[in-house]
Amino acid sequence: MSDNMPADPITELAAGAAQLHEAYEAFVAAGFTEGQAMQIVCAVITSAQNSAS
Repeated sequence: MSDNMPADPITELAAGAAQLHEAYEAFVAAGFTEGQAMQIVCAVITSAQNSAS
């Protein structure tokens, strides 16, 4: 294995992306349109960015 490869094949970024996708799919399954679900996910990301700064 290369020295610059992460020990875990799922990086924190990939795990976060998977969680956001799961949330998106859950919003769609709950009855939101795809556009509404995307807006909610974007709002979650924006809120997290604002909380981190």
